[in-house]
Amino acid sequence: MNRDCEYLFYTREAADWNEALPLGNGSLGAMVFGSPDGERIPLNHDTLWSGRPGNRINRKVKDTLPKTVRLIRDGKYADAEKILQSGLEMIRTNSFLPAGELKILFGNEDRASQYSRDLDLSTACASVKYVKKAVEYRREMFVSHPDRVLAVRFAASEKKKISFTAYLTSPLPFRVKPDQGTLLFEADMPAESGSSYFRMRDAEGHTGISYAIRLAVQTQGGTVTLFDNMLTADQADSAELYLAVETGFRDYQTPPEATGIDCAAETGRIICAALEKGCDVLRERHVRDYQALYQRSILILPETDTPHLATDERLKSAMEQEAGFSPALAALVYNFGRYLTIACSRPGSQAANLQGIWNPLILPPWNSNYTTNINLEMNYWPTETVSLPECTEPLFRFIFDAAEQGRETAREMYGLPGWCIHHNSDLWRFTGAAGGNCRWGFWPVCGAWLCRHLAEHFRFSGDVEFLKKVYLVMRGQAEFLLGLLQEYRGCLTTIPSTSPENGFLEPGTGRKATVAFGSQMDISLIRELFENCLALADEAGYGSDPVLDRIREALPKLQKPRIGKHGELLEYGEEFEEEEIDHRHLSHLYGAYPGREFTPDRDPEFYRACIRSLERRGALSTGWAMGWRAALWARFRDPGKFSLILKNFLRPVTEVVKMSSPNGGGVYNNLFDAHPPFQIDGNFGVTAAIAEALMQFHRVNKDGLPVIEVLPTLPAEWSAGSVTGLRAYGGLTVDLDWDPETVHVTFLAARQIRFEFQGRIIALPPGGSASVRGAAKVADSNRKR
Repeated sequence: MNRDCEYLFYTREAADWNEALPLGNGSLGAMVFGSPDGERIPLNHDTLWSGRPGNRINRKVKDTLPKTVRLIRDGKYADAEKILQSGLEMIRTNSFLPAGELKILFGNEDRASQYSRDLDLSTACASVKYVKKAVEYRREMFVSHPDRVLAVRFAASEKKKISFTAYLTSPLPFRVKPDQGTLLFEADMPAESGSSYFRMRDAEGHTGISYAIRLAVQTQGGTVTLFDNMLTADQADSAELYLAVETGFRDYQTPPEATGIDCAAETGRIICAALEKGCDVLRERHVRDYQALYQRSILILPETDTPHLATDERLKSAMEQEAGFSPALAALVYNFGRYLTIACSRPGSQAANLQGIWNPLILPPWNSNYTTNINLEMNYWPTETVSLPECTEPLFRFIFDAAEQGRETAREMYGLPGWCIHHNSDLWRFTGAAGGNCRWGFWPVCGAWLCRHLAEHFRFSGDVEFLKKVYLVMRGQAEFLLGLLQEYRGCLTTIPSTSPENGFLEPGTGRKATVAFGSQMDISLIRELFENCLALADEAGYGSDPVLDRIREALPKLQKPRIGKHGELLEYGEEFEEEEIDHRHLSHLYGAYPGREFTPDRDPEFYRACIRSLERRGALSTGWAMGWRAALWARFRDPGKFSLILKNFLRPVTEVVKMSSPNGGGVYNNLFDAHPPFQIDGNFGVTAAIAEALMQFHRVNKDGLPVIEVLPTLPAEWSAGSVTGLRAYGGLTVDLDWDPETVHVTFLAARQIRFEFQGRIIALPPGGSASVRGAAKVADSNRKR
């Protein structure tokens, strides 16, 4: 473990939730505060959402579309928006909610000294250490994926010094009782909730999902008693606490009361197994399981600041430096992003939501839902490239479910075949239009973005069986989009169309509007999906699919991108004055990143226009938006601007910053991304951006072979370092080790592959490897924009 690159460390307890340290096993999430007087650990479970099965659909939208389209064709965009919005009912998704909170009271209020708390990214274990009256106290916590428990181990430097009382609580109604030597907590999720309300039961008297939490304590020496719904350990030499959560959720279609899941019995089995194994065995199994994923890719960069500073002090120090910041801090952010992915998204779990699997609020911002106009996708930007492909499996299941549920939405809202999903969803796979406002609610092409992840996984893995399954999902989305397109001004385009959450000023009137035709993001996504269907159909076994003929006919007719008077890529099919020039979303630049439509080889004029657009958007924004900006500057091979955005992203944010402040983003002291408030997507966006700065593989040569570029956007401060386990298309893994003079590159092929590297063609058989040593400085031609 490299202390500066793989270790979060603090010399004081967490002052609030945004300073607590996250633990997770994909499903069970925990936040560790680390007080020497009493621990508190807020808990979440990935399936604990409000609500019940059902897909709420804005059926009135279909009736508004003809008049909306006529007004758009007449250039009356603000009027068109009013008509379209009249069909958007105020529908909200359900919410991801807290399971409860574990509280541990020590009853020893003596002053603590030599305090420290940490999160070791190399083991996924958090620990707290301090001294009281010459006795050193230590506790370590982890959430085990193989054994499905939160484990807390207590130790002291003297015997009989471990005493505490543990209990569970929740802001929701709950029931708690002793049960076979353990504490059993049971509760129900609300039948409905939103950003400002919740109802425990629906009109028929049903609650939401039922669940159970079971708590057990095991000591060496001393006694354990159950009294007044609390577990107490007294005068023990050491102790272990185990906690398990089980919920009554089966799938998005099954009512909670019909699942037949006995949550209490299942938590009993989990706890009994944990007690039998003991903490040493549990920890060994946990670390082995976690490191099998984590150790695939680790970034190490030099520490140029004072070594071994506390993490919050490192953030302050970075802001005080006139130029740049310690490279090791960037490595910590990269490794932390991979840690968070492993902690909140595992095969079999739910997809990571706006807050991963960590939310303490009963009325969370944006319902802590799935926001599919950027945020859910950004959660999974890095997974393939940073060697965590398994962690994308929950996203794939989400897409399969949404494609099934979205058939009704496509039919009832638009009268079209195929499937669609709008900008918000939840555990129940809601696919209608949420929020009652065109600015964010009306964007029916989200499915095309989700389909990108399906095609990308095949390009990385070569898994033909996977492709056969997902091609039908891609086909269904293509079928919907073919029906959505309309002929206008000599091309095929989308009418009505929005660019996610942005707006413009209507020509001639200056009125604010959000509805027009042919947003660049619509067209980029549709073009990408159509090209992917054509490219992959034969390998999927659907080469004679009649939909392909329609795609071939439509593709050359799609609206072409345009360049505006400032040299920028236009965001809509017509040139408008921008309502908000530094808007957080960069939707029209999708084709530059994460897409690969605009490259210096394929279309240099539009590539330069993308750069101009990004310059106009500015270097400060919300947290996740700076993640996208960093990824774009990395792809544009601009080390200076990439480094500047990273530094802006690392600005320490306090609770006094206004929620959703347009330029108020950064990180909290626990390195969680601050929108503000906390959204986890920014952590993953920056992880992907750092990977992009270290290796790129999206371009092809004249023969169609992938071109591998290493260190294309290396900041001057990162003069030496190493990274393992970066992945490129074709099952290629790349390790890098560099100093100011040379770079050593090792390629490992999972399957047969040919690619270009530094002007030469390298061919590798399955399992083959190659090592290349060259100059670390990137050639000027590679940096050309």
